[in-house]
Amino acid sequence: MTLLLHAAYTAASSPWGVRAWRWHIMADGEPVGTISLRDGHSHVYTHLLGHIGFAVDAAFRGRGFAGQAVRALLPEAAHLGLSAVWITTTPDNAGCRRALERIGCTFVEEVPIPPWYATYAKGERTKLRYRLAVDGERVHGT
Repeated sequence: MTLLLHAAYTAASSPWGVRAWRWHIMADGEPVGTISLRDGHSHVYTHLLGHIGFAVDAAFRGRGFAGQAVRALLPEAAHLGLSAVWITTTPDNAGCRRALERIGCTFVEEVPIPPWYATYAKGERTKLRYRLAVDGERVHGT
């Protein structure tokens, strides 16, 4: 698994309103998904969206690509000055939850999605917050 930088965004050009980067997750020269790193530090990034977001194409799920990609971004997160990254998911996303737990993320809490947040209109009501220490050690608490 390797990461191929697809886009680097300034805060003004970013879909998230902060500096961000998106990579293709590659396996044997083939794209199998994407992963993004967002340099946001507000409640939106620590509780709802996360510093890291990923998607693995259905045909490639269950092979550890998401976890490998998250681990590959930890040096980039350290370069941004982060000691830990937040990653969020929905309660019904069992595959994502397993991937996060497998790589050492610590489940911190379930938080409500406020009505003003975009995914609320899509029916989402809560997010699960996971924290991963950038140095690879398991981090507990908030």
